[in-house]
Amino acid sequence: MTTVRLDPPSSPPTVGDEPNGGGRDWVELFRAANDIEAALLIGKLADRAIETRTVKDRSQPNSWLYGGSNPWAPVLVYVRRLQLIDARILLAEISLANDDVPPRTDGRTRRRVPRVWWATALALGLALSALEDSGAP
Repeated sequence: MTTVRLDPPSSPPTVGDEPNGGGRDWVELFRAANDIEAALLIGKLADRAIETRTVKDRSQPNSWLYGGSNPWAPVLVYVRRLQLIDARILLAEISLANDDVPPRTDGRTRRRVPRVWWATALALGLALSALEDSGAP
């Protein structure tokens, strides 16, 4: 007969100030596409009392135009190691809540709108020029 031994789960990190432990150091949670996504995620994390820090990616082209704060640059969101599991659970909840949203339309409809606009503008321009030419003596 084979015996199975289960080890007890490891204890959570202590909150002491010891080096190499304590769970108070910052770890990366998520890479947001821009400031807006980062701000929305930070708000959700703040509602759950999870501490956050953000670091904007300043390596993007022309980031100096925005004083090092390009609003369209990716943003790294950091949380305390002690709160990492809670933050990941929140990300999973957000992901599951967004599964109910219908998928976006494909890119073909997005490309068709400018083509229709330009075709309408060109047809209107030709029609107005034809009216102007026919009225001339």
